[in-house]
Formats: sequence, C-alpha cells, structure tokens
Amino acid sequence: MEVNYLKQYYNEIQNGNIIAGLELKTELQKLVKDLDNPKYRYDLEDSHLRIDFMENLCLQSKKPFYNMPMELLLWEKAFIETIYSFKVYDEELQRWVRRFQNILLLIARKNGKTTLMAADAHTDLRIGEGGMDIVCASNDDKQASLLWNEVDNMRKRIDPHSKITHKNMSLICNTKKNITIFKMSSKTQNKDGRNIDKMYMDESHDAPDDEIAEAGQKSMSTKEEAMFINLTTEGFINDGYLDNELKYAREVLFDEKEDIHYLPWLYTQDNEEEIWQDEQSWYKSNPRIRSGKKMEILTRRN
Repeated sequence: MEVNYLKQYYNEIQNGNIIAGLELKTELQKLVKDLDNPKYRYDLEDSHLRIDFMENLCLQSKKPFYNMPMELLLWEKAFIETIYSFKVYDEELQRWVRRFQNILLLIARKNGKTTLMAADAHTDLRIGEGGMDIVCASNDDKQASLLWNEVDNMRKRIDPHSKITHKNMSLICNTKKNITIFKMSSKTQNKDGRNIDKMYMDESHDAPDDEIAEAGQKSMSTKEEAMFINLTTEGFINDGYLDNELKYAREVLFDEKEDIHYLPWLYTQDNEEEIWQDEQSWYKSNPRIRSGKKMEILTRRN
C-alpha cells in the first residue's frame, strides 16, 4: 500500500513525536478529515512522482549539501503531497482538477523553503506539461533571483551541456517542451499582460502592497489549473501585503470564510511567552531544526 505522507505527518504530530503549533494542527486536522469527503479525490500518483523526482534529480548547490540530492523531510513530503494530490470536480471543465490554487507557506528563516520551491519549479521544468510559463517573484530583485538561480543550478547539474534545457539573461527554458521560467520584482516593467501557469512569491513580507501578487493573479486568470505559491517568513511592514494575506488565511483556517482552493500552511508559535520559556516550542516555527537548522544557532547570544 502506498504511503500517505499527509496522514503520516498528522499522526506523528498527534502522537507527540513532532511538535507543531495550533494553526498547523488545525489545518492538518481539516485536511485529514477531507480525505473522507466524497467532494474530493486524493490521488497520490502525480505528487509521489514529483517527490521521487525532487529526491533523485534535484541536486543542491550549497555547502554542506553541494551536489547531493535532496532528502525531503516528512513535513516537506506532506506539503507537496497535499498540494498535488487533492482533486475537486470542475463542472465547467467536466473533469477532476487540482483543488488548491492558492498556497501560503509561512515558516521561519533557514528552513529550506526557497530550495524546496526551486526543486518544485525544476520538477515542472523537466516533467511538467508542455507550454507552461512559471514566474519566480519577490518584491526585491535579489530575492527573486535566489529562487530563479537555484532552479538553474539544479538544471545545470543534470543537463550540463544544455541539450534539453537552456538559460539566458531572462529565461530558463525547456526547449523540447516550451516550458519557461522567468523572474518578476518591483523593478520589472510591464508586469501585466503575461500568461502564467504558476507563480512563486518569495519573502512576500517585504511587499508593501499587492502590486506584484495581483499582477500574477491576473496573468493566471485564464488558466484552468493555475497555482500561486506564497512562501515567506513573518516581517516588519505594518499593513503590508502579508498582513492582509495572513488575515484572510486565518479566516479560511478557522472557517470564518469558505475557500476550498486556499491552503494555509502556517508554522507559527502559539504565543510569545513560550518563545522565551520553552526552547522546545521553537520546533513549531522551525520544522527543520532536527535535521539541518541547528538549535545552538537559535540559542546563540551576542
């Protein structure tokens, strides 16, 4: 029987083997309940193919994991599986389509979110549907370039002579399948009028408003299974784009608003007091501590 990473992750948390915050536990509980909802299908084929590709053909570029394949943690497998496995029937299209179109991954720094999403984009570059346009976006051009360049690093490691894939100053592309990946930031001219299938919005806490996100959403409006992935840490801009997005995410999370296409995946602390009183609670916002993000770095004092 094929493993269900969502159930496995949920059970590990329920059994006390993994520490998680209330917001994540609430969402996982809802998702596991939806596994038995006839409104949805949970098809593992596409998601597990993607996970296999990421763990075997997405070679990393940074020390100490240079040129090593990714070894996804359970939370990463559960996250990827959830995004690509849940299906809902579309009456207009007369077929089952991906349920989640808008995803918010909120997680502390240095937990590998950019590398994970670079691997997701690289997977699309290689085995995605032909003709896809994918954008790596951020308010800051350097941040958008981090994700985009990591996709290129993974591309080069399995196609060093650019026989199937190619990169120039503005595009990474699969020349056989006409799949392109480009960047967008606050400096990008003519943000509108594009034809995007998937958009990664990296470190959206830096965005003062929704200009970039809105441009991406409009560019995906005609796509049948478009996907917007917002990956970010919490920031310091009051009433900025992320504050409004988090407000909506929590309304969906706690059933104040109904949006079956929105996935809030939030690694957050339950309160400020526990941060200072209980170091073990830090796992709630830092799920990579046990495997890559060292506790002594977090506890270090100047």
